[in-house]
Amino acid sequence: MKVETLEAYNVPSDILTIWRTQVGGELLPVQERAIKEFGLFADGNLIVFSPTSSGKTFVGEMAAVKAARGNTKVLYLVPQKALAAEKFEELRRRYSPAGVKVVVSSRDRREHDDEIERGDFHIAVVVFEKVQALLIAKPQLMELVGLVVVDELQMITDKDRGPTLELLLTKLRLARSKPRIIGLSAVLGRAQSLADWLGARLLV
Repeated sequence: MKVETLEAYNVPSDILTIWRTQVGGELLPVQERAIKEFGLFADGNLIVFSPTSSGKTFVGEMAAVKAARGNTKVLYLVPQKALAAEKFEELRRRYSPAGVKVVVSSRDRREHDDEIERGDFHIAVVVFEKVQALLIAKPQLMELVGLVVVDELQMITDKDRGPTLELLLTKLRLARSKPRIIGLSAVLGRAQSLADWLGARLLV
């Protein structure tokens, strides 16, 4: 499936140019299935369970950028601050020229916290635990966000950090605004039961 064909899904042409030049002109199988069979650019929660290097991270990125350009605020959640910094730099470099405001928040990166609390962003790359702190400081933030991408969703089974992520996902499920959730995972034991709990479709 060629990137150009995504015009049919109302992806702006300048975004398609960025994807074609920086990611490649052809979508990988998991990306194509997410769009064609699993409604990536539609509504509904989705979990993508696919090996490392299969292209699943870009599935989350495509959804985030398309939503951001449609004026939906996106939280892009990652487990580590190093990963947050890396993803932030990558997204900012790619999409700032297209008018997408990308910010970051972790224990070490607080320079954008005020903007996040005000809702002054398109995509906020945030570490799991930091989201909890932001939501405690500003519960209304939950009502501003329309899409939450959870990278490394398998962390929910981690005995130390899993409960934090589970609590966060519970808050998202119970939120009045019902933000859409897209989870990305390379290894996930009970993928179907997690998908059922989130009311999500499961792409394996």
